[in-house]
Amino acid sequence: MKQYDVLEIDLIGCDPGNDWVHVNVLAEFVLNGKHYTRKGFYAGKGRYKVRFMPEEPGILHYNVSGIVQAAGQKQVEPASDGRHGMVKAEGTVFRYQDGTKYLPFGTTVYALLHQEHQVVEQTMETMKGSPFNKIRFCVFPKHYAFNDNEPKLFAFEKNEEGSWDVNRPCMEFWEELELRISQFDEMGVQVDLILFHPYDHWGFMHLNQGECLTYLEYVMRRISAYPNVWWSLANEYEQMTDFTKERWEEMAAFLGRNDGGGHLLSNHNFVHPWDFSNTDTTHVCLQDADAPKIPALFRKFGKPVIYDELGYEGNIPYSWGNLSAFEMVNRFWKIVCYGGYATHGETYMDEMNDDQCLWWSKGGILKGQSMERIGFLRKLTESFPGTPVLFKPEDSLQIENRAQLKQMLEQNIPGVSDNPVYICMSNMTDEEFTHMLEFFTDPVIHVGKEVYLKYFGDMCTIYGKMQLPEEHLYTVEIIDVWEMTRTVAAEHVNGIFEVKLPGKPGIAILAARETGE
Repeated sequence: MKQYDVLEIDLIGCDPGNDWVHVNVLAEFVLNGKHYTRKGFYAGKGRYKVRFMPEEPGILHYNVSGIVQAAGQKQVEPASDGRHGMVKAEGTVFRYQDGTKYLPFGTTVYALLHQEHQVVEQTMETMKGSPFNKIRFCVFPKHYAFNDNEPKLFAFEKNEEGSWDVNRPCMEFWEELELRISQFDEMGVQVDLILFHPYDHWGFMHLNQGECLTYLEYVMRRISAYPNVWWSLANEYEQMTDFTKERWEEMAAFLGRNDGGGHLLSNHNFVHPWDFSNTDTTHVCLQDADAPKIPALFRKFGKPVIYDELGYEGNIPYSWGNLSAFEMVNRFWKIVCYGGYATHGETYMDEMNDDQCLWWSKGGILKGQSMERIGFLRKLTESFPGTPVLFKPEDSLQIENRAQLKQMLEQNIPGVSDNPVYICMSNMTDEEFTHMLEFFTDPVIHVGKEVYLKYFGDMCTIYGKMQLPEEHLYTVEIIDVWEMTRTVAAEHVNGIFEVKLPGKPGIAILAARETGE
C-alpha cells in the first residue's frame, strides 16, 4: 500500500448482539516508532473492520485485539502522484499534510445520498467535469421545498416499536456513503459531511444526547480514516432547538477527542454564527455574503474563513435562491480577494413543482453560467507560486480595536492624532468601529512579492490604483471576470501606479513579478 491510502483490515467474528456500535475491536499500529490506536467497527454479516491511513512511508505493524484478532505488517510506499493526505488549517489558509496548497472551491448538494441511483450517478458525472474540489452534503435525509421524496435507506434501522435504533446502523446506507466518499477522493474532491440538520420529518433532529454520541461513535470508527472528509456539525445549527450550546460543544469535543486523524471541523449557522474560538473548531464556516467582514474574522479567530452559503444562482421564488450568474461570480471574487473561500450553489427550476431536480438539493446536472467562471478563478489562483493571502501594506496603519486607537491618539502619533477620521472613530460604538475598519482594507490578495490580485467588484471606476514593491518590476493585466479575459495593461512597473479600467463591474487587476528582471 501507499502513504495516504486507507488500509482496511477485514475480519470475521461472532454476532455482536444488540449493540452494533460499541464493539470491542481495538487495533494498535506502529509506524516508524510512532504508535496509533484505532477502534474497529461492525460491518454486518459477522464482519468486522479496522481502517487506518498511514501518514508516512515505512513498515507498518498492526495488532488487532478484542472479539476478533489479527496481527501483521505492511510496507508503506511513498504516496502516489496527486495524493497529499488530509487538508489541515494553517493560520488563515489550508494545506494538505504534505504541505501542498489547497484552495477550496466548493458546491452543495444537500440530499445527494437520498436520491434514486441514476440521479446520484448523474451527479457524480457532473462533479467529474466541474471545477469544484469540495462538496457539502448531509448524512440524514432532507425534507424541504423541492425535496420531499422518501429515501430508500437511512443511517439506522428501526426497532420493534418503530423508533430509530442508533445501535443498529443500516449497513447498506453506510456502504453507499463510503462508496461516494471514495469516488470523490479519486476526483480530488473534499467531502464536507453535514452530521445534523433541522429539515426533518423523520425524527433525527430530536435524538437525545446519548443517541447523538452513539451515532458519532459509529461515524468516527467507520469514516474517520478517509483523508478527504471534513466534519460539519450541522447546517443552520440554531434551528435544531432541542440542542443546547452545551450539547453542541460536547459533540465538537467528542469528535476532536475520537478522530485520530484530526479532520477539519466547523458548524454552519442560520443567523447567529458558531463560536469559532472553540478549540475543536478548525475554521470559520458562515452563511453570509458580506466579504469585507473577513479581515475582522481573521483578527478575531486566526483561522481560515469559508462562506459556505452565500446564496444560490437560480430562478426559484425564494430570496436566497435567485442570484444571477454574475452575482454568484461577483461574490466568489470578493470573498477570495479578501482572503476567504466560497461555496457555490444552484437552484434552477423549469416549473414550480416539488418534483424538480435542483442541484442544491438533489444534484443531477448543473444548468448555470457561474460554474465555468468559478473554474476560471480557481485556475488563476492555483497558478500562483504559493498560497495567496490577504495583503497588508507594510506602511499601512494597523489598528485592531478602539482601545488601541484611543491609546494612539493619546500618544499624539502623527497621522492619527491630527486625522479627523480617526478622532471620529474613537468615539464610535464597537459595532460602528468594526464596520468602519472594513473600509480600511482593500480586497487584495498576494503571494509574497510575486503576485498581487485586486478586485473592484461592483465599482465602475475608469482608473485603478495599486501599490507594488519598488525593488521589482511587474506586468499588470486587466481581468474581466465574466468574459474570463486577461489583457496586458502595463509592463515593467513598480511602486504606486494607476491603470485605466473599462468602467464596468467585475474587473480585477493582476500584477505578476517579471521573470529575469
